[in-house]
Amino acid sequence: MSKQILTRRKFIATGLTFAAGAALVGCGVNNGATPATATTASANTAGGKLEPLPWVYEPIDPEVVRKRGYENYFEGACCYAAGKALIDTIREQVGGPWETLPEDMLRYGRGGALGWGTLCGALNGSLLVMNLVAGDDVAQLGDELLGWYTLFPFPTTKMDDIAKFPNQVTTIAGSPLCHISVSLWANEAGAKINSDEKADRCAKVTGDTAAQAAEILNSWIEGKFNPTYAPGTEFASCLTCHNGSKSALDNEQGKMNCTLCHTDQLQGHP
Repeated sequence: MSKQILTRRKFIATGLTFAAGAALVGCGVNNGATPATATTASANTAGGKLEPLPWVYEPIDPEVVRKRGYENYFEGACCYAAGKALIDTIREQVGGPWETLPEDMLRYGRGGALGWGTLCGALNGSLLVMNLVAGDDVAQLGDELLGWYTLFPFPTTKMDDIAKFPNQVTTIAGSPLCHISVSLWANEAGAKINSDEKADRCAKVTGDTAAQAAEILNSWIEGKFNPTYAPGTEFASCLTCHNGSKSALDNEQGKMNCTLCHTDQLQGHP
């Protein structure tokens, strides 16, 4: 896949025009759109269709994304905050099809998808944007982001100048799941899940994760991406035996650290 950086000028020169909302408005995603807005949006898209993927991308400032991710959290929680931080920053850089995305579509991802504690919303929103940019390469880029998240001591102090609770306790989740990441931190910090302190922590996690996604995309588009994540020694052998078509048993779906939950299954295993 070509990783040529397309400038805003080159993209506009293609003659394609897009308007906010685009076909998504016609599908009812933007429920707040007036009939006039919907008509205008449809009239200004290429045949009423969105630009095929992958979409144009240029390197963006991860620190701008980090700050926006933190601030956006208090508007719509983690998935919305991370996705919007990336989308808005890319939109300012290249315009084009990025003008068509309604960020409100990401609000479902809060709290690991509607509070179910599954995939961390910061990862969810970031991966959506990475998929729009990277096409087939999203698998290796996404693996890097997910693996990084599982090993990173959240939250950093990089947003403490604007944070409500600076110098918070840090924890390493070992998992991309909201349930584990949040519960582990809350127990360590002695904080309630619905407290302002926890919200501030998750806002920082969102900013840190969106910024890391920007770092990965920047290195990829510049041809400098070098994945560093690898499964830890404590569970790499588990994956070799249970995960993948070439594994011995091929009876497990997932890439995360299985020892966090399946300690009872490790007896007698190497």
